[in-house]
Order: sequence, then structure tokens, then C-alpha cells
Amino acid sequence: MRLAVTGMIIASAVAAPTAAAGQLPVDSLHLAVGFGVDTAGSPEHDVFALWRRYLSEPSDSLRATLWSERERAQWPYFDLVAPYVYQGFSHFTVVSLAPAVGLPDTYLIRTLVASVDDSTHDVRPLAMYRVYAVREDGRWVLANALPRMTRTWQHRSFRQVTFVYPETYRLLRRRAAATAAFVDSLAHAFGLPEPGPITYYFTADLGETLRALGLEFFPLGADTVGGRSNVGTRQVYVGSSANGEGYRHELAHIVLSLETRGSAGLLAEGLMTWTGGSAGLDYAQLLPGLARYVAEHPDLTLLGIMQSPPTRVGSLDVGYDGMALLCKLVFDGSGLPGLRALLSAGTEPERVLDTAAQRLGVSRQGLDSLWRARALAR
Repeated sequence: MRLAVTGMIIASAVAAPTAAAGQLPVDSLHLAVGFGVDTAGSPEHDVFALWRRYLSEPSDSLRATLWSERERAQWPYFDLVAPYVYQGFSHFTVVSLAPAVGLPDTYLIRTLVASVDDSTHDVRPLAMYRVYAVREDGRWVLANALPRMTRTWQHRSFRQVTFVYPETYRLLRRRAAATAAFVDSLAHAFGLPEPGPITYYFTADLGETLRALGLEFFPLGADTVGGRSNVGTRQVYVGSSANGEGYRHELAHIVLSLETRGSAGLLAEGLMTWTGGSAGLDYAQLLPGLARYVAEHPDLTLLGIMQSPPTRVGSLDVGYDGMALLCKLVFDGSGLPGLRALLSAGTEPERVLDTAAQRLGVSRQGLDSLWRARALAR
């Protein structure tokens, strides 16, 4: 799903470009220490110095050496919360640095990330997140919250998908098996190799799932149903009380990641919505809401949607659903080659829509008319 945060966009799929998978503040970092946080004692002093160096080290390769070697071997983009918390914000406050309960030789570091207005000095939090410092080969290194927060969770594998969920939850095996089968069928439909292993973390609430990832606070609004995916680590994080095992949008991001490399972001989300649904609903269930919106907005155009998508309301996301319909329209008229041409048209909306029109043999105005007619027919 799409979420605007102080002018930035948090996408549902994360494809990390660097080892740390995020933009650390480095030279502009303002690292403060909250009330009651001891950084003078031992080993607190060493742990804090490690954390400060990680946040301010400009070299990706040197920064990587400060992280657990075991986790780096497991995940190429090892800092799992980096795409969410390192977005150019420079005000970091350590609010807690203390031994982790129940984990020997482990310290918990909780950090607030925020922006501070220059004139009003208002503080606007982006995230509160946790990482750990652990002893590894005789030295302190950093480590993710996810394996520690989920250490008591259940694991059940169906084909290439491993579901990880709280120990109090009873897995619906038939639904989980159907979701694993979806992964295979989607790859087959696009002529792709059999997908590799995927780890699917889920709870009844997206906020709780992200907390297991290490995000104790992250702006989600009223959205408790949804998901995120990390293509680089082949993980999905889902929250849904009604369909926890069946949220397929994020799985589509992983299976089709190469198909959408270089695509317009909203078009990629449309592809995932067409193939995997969105907001806990499948594609067909989303169409009535889109039809009502199109009927109520006669001036709506595809270019307008791509340039300024309407805000999501409930399960209706005109950007996602509208682009899903466009993908289906092009596929029906031009097959998989046409769909791939659309996805490879680049990020400029005009070029994307010109490609769609060309593949369907219509003008740009005709494309809008065809799209509206298909939407209203639903």
C-alpha cells in the first residue's frame, strides 16, 4: 500500500539498493540521548559507541562490519528496518539502552527518528524502532529485532512459503496451502522459474507485525489490514484479522520483482493488485468500488490518476485499482508481450499511457474511454 510521510513515499515493496538498504543521515546526524539512558557505564558505553558509528559511518562496506555476520550471511540487505527509518531524517534520539530481558549478552536499543521544524521547533516523529547489540566472536555487533521478537512464534512451510505467526494463533492450513500454490501459479503464468523460499510473517494487525520487525511506531493511520514486502530478503509482513494466510499482494511483489524493475511505481502496484489483490480483497472484489468512483467522477483520467492518485478510502484505492484494470486491459488486448511492454515503458506517465494506447490500437483519448467503459461495466 502507499503511505505519504512528510512528503516521502513508503512503498509496499522494498528493493534495497545498498547494503544498509536505506539513506542514513551520516554527517547531518543529530544523535541525542533520552532521559535515564546510561551511556557512561560498561558495556553501555561500548554499545552506544557502536550504534553511533553505525548511524554516522559513510562507507557501506565498513558499516556492514558493525552488523552480525550471521545475519549478513542470511540476508544480503541485513538491516531490515532501514527502508522505513532511514529516509533522510537527521534527528535521532536513543530513548532506551538496556539489557534485553530473557536474552543473555544482548542489549536493546530503542531510537526515535523525527524531524524538527526550524521555526516552531515542533517535533514530527517518523518512527520508533529497535535494534539489538549482541556478543559475536568476542565483540559487540548489531542485530535485527525480527528473529528475537518472533523466537517463540510457530513456523509452518507449504511448498516454498514458510508462514511465521504468533504461538497463540491456529493456522488455517487450507488457506495457507492455497496461498503457496498461488506463488507457483503466478510464476508459471509469467513463464518464470520456480520461486525460491519466501518467509511470510503475519498477525491479526499490521502494526503488530511491524512491531515484530522492529518498528514500535510507524505512521499507518487507521490501516490495520495490509502488508509490506522486502524483495531483497524475500520476506513479507502481513496484518489481517480475517485473512492472515491469504494476503497475496506482497507475495506478488516478490514473485514479479524482475518484471517491474524500472516500472512506474503505481503501475507496479497495479500489477500486484490485479494478480494478488489489495486491502484483503481480490481483484474482482475491488472492481465494484472502482466502478462507483469512476461513475461519480466523469472527468477522471488515467493521466490524472498516475500524476495525483486519489487518497485511499477504506478498501478503495483508485491508484492501485485503476492501474490493475489498465494491466488487465492491456493483457486482454495484447497478451503477455503487451503487458511486458507496458511495464518496461519507464516511469514517465505520458510514456506509459502512450505505450498502453499503442498496444491496444487506440488514441490516448480512446484509451481513457476504453478504460472507463471497462470500469463501469463492472
